[in-house]
Amino acid sequence: MSVLPLLILFTTAIFVAGIAAQSFLRLRFCAVCVAVSGTWLLLLSFRFFGYNVNSTLIGVLMGESVVGLYYLLEKKAPVKWQLFRWPFIITMTVIVYLSIGIRDGVIMAMTFLAFLWLVFTGIYLFQNHPNMQKIMERLIACCRDW
Repeated sequence: MSVLPLLILFTTAIFVAGIAAQSFLRLRFCAVCVAVSGTWLLLLSFRFFGYNVNSTLIGVLMGESVVGLYYLLEKKAPVKWQLFRWPFIITMTVIVYLSIGIRDGVIMAMTFLAFLWLVFTGIYLFQNHPNMQKIMERLIACCRDW
């Protein structure tokens, strides 16, 4: 059997087990998040121990976790912290890229990330200045007002 049907069966089994655990144990967690992150953690550990695991598959699953974490933080964090959505998602993308073993361009990427975080932190720190306030409002509204 090829990898994709196995992935669907395995993640679905974890998802169903998560739903069942919520019911029986009265735990609160996202069963989708547990299924997806549990799968990529397992695959990443297999890869670490020398098994041949498809990096693209791990990367796709990790990307799903990044989006889930993004939405969770967006829901839980104060509105003014939503300014940092772009640096956060790009940083997480770089972390996924590095986690699957790709090292090409890492120094340049880290330099750019540091600059990006500095710029957004500067906007945040000077948010009371009228021009910065407008920029901050636009950056926060970009995902909310479409």
